[in-house]
Amino acid sequence: MALMGCTPSAETKSDNDISTGDQKVSDATEMQSNETADQNDDSKMTQVDPDLKQEARAAFDKAIQDDPKNPDAYFARGFNILSDSNQMDAAIADFNKAIELNPKYSRAYLMRARAYDALGDNDHAKADRDKAMELAR
Repeated sequence: MALMGCTPSAETKSDNDISTGDQKVSDATEMQSNETADQNDDSKMTQVDPDLKQEARAAFDKAIQDDPKNPDAYFARGFNILSDSNQMDAAIADFNKAIELNPKYSRAYLMRARAYDALGDNDHAKADRDKAMELAR
């Protein structure tokens, strides 16, 4: 569907490309989730086997390469990075990109708040938690 004033560009992805990218994100997320007893408890992320986390990270990187406009891929990679206290800036960058691509992505705001908390940036963390709550309503 063409929008008025917009023309298809060379960056336009086919439905197959998007589906493939979504499947890679889904597969990588499933690999990560299989290591946790409760998939809804984000705090268990730190209990994931390091080798499996690396494998998932590679899959997220590939999903982003295949579909750089997929906010879920950036969110998933940021979530994967979040458990590494030495890479909070990288996690924040991925959550920033997810939010840029989908400004109503409440979970990206919430996870970015966790990264800001880890850095001791309480003001940004609070602002992100507030935004996540606003979007969840």
